[in-house]
Amino acid sequence: MGFTKQETAKNIFNELKYNIPLKPDILKTGIKNLEFIHIKRLPHLNEHLVGEVSTNELILKNILKPAAANYDYVIIDCPPHHSGNINAALISADSLLIPVAPGKFSAAAVRNIFFQINYVRENYNPELKIAGILLTNYEFNNEDAFNLKKELFKEFPKLILNTSIPKSPFVQKAFNNGKPLLVYKPEDRAAKAYIKLADELFERKNLFSTKRKV
Repeated sequence: MGFTKQETAKNIFNELKYNIPLKPDILKTGIKNLEFIHIKRLPHLNEHLVGEVSTNELILKNILKPAAANYDYVIIDCPPHHSGNINAALISADSLLIPVAPGKFSAAAVRNIFFQINYVRENYNPELKIAGILLTNYEFNNEDAFNLKKELFKEFPKLILNTSIPKSPFVQKAFNNGKPLLVYKPEDRAAKAYIKLADELFERKNLFSTKRKV
């Protein structure tokens, strides 16, 4: 988004309470209707204090709930691992988009996230939906990429999105320049694929609420 570390250095979890206001930490991006907030990794909070106010997992939900009413969509972008902010995001979310890049352990990682989804559904958020599984950094003529898509489609046929994000050097270049790809190189094929992805997600909204056990 083009912000410096200094601009995003604030930590909304500095105070442990339900009504932490988000408004002072929301940054304008210069793109119409797009605002941004940087959320640091959830802290390891003192168990005694957590017990008095809220559990670690519920803090993000409690903070986002009042602020979310002012937006059409709130997107929580998470790092590619299964700990820390991930559970807090799943507890807070209405739906989940699962991006997966081709790799040796990619299919196993998708299966693992389903275990985590089922745990969150059973204990915190029974209405959590899966928006779809998105193949990204995808090379259409690559055998490994094709085999991954075939394997995932066999296990999750209703969840594989029709849209895939093709591999493109401009994705990294846009990141290095601090700009979204659709601003940096809107005519790039990956940028066009993201527009197509948005259209597909609008069409699929609320179609699936798979509670598949794996």
